Amino acid sequence: MAQVVRFVIFHVEHVRSMKHGGQTVEHNLAFSCPECNFQKGSDLGTFIDDDNLVRFFNPRKDVWDDHFEIENGVIFSKTDIGEATVRILKFNIPERIIFRKEVLKT
Repeated sequence: MAQVVRFVIFHVEHVRSMKHGGQTVEHNLAFSCPECNFQKGSDLGTFIDDDNLVRFFNPRKDVWDDHFEIENGVIFSKTDIGEATVRILKFNIPERIIFRKEVLKT
């Protein structure tokens, strides 16, 4: 399922994938840009160092401003959850920064 917003088609994505017991119910669904969705796959988190598995940001439970800040189109992490999410979803590849800067102008 997809939703058109301006010129980008967002996916309706499972926050917790069905593979990991997530259900197709409203509180487990969120809009996701295609690039984030493809990067996340069925992952739930990642290792940010040798010993610590950290879950990803959950848009249904977490507050964006607690974990991220944005400056000039670049998203910076404020927490381990933010770092795991920024890294795996590849928030700051050049094309996405350019797009984000354009969207933030409007």
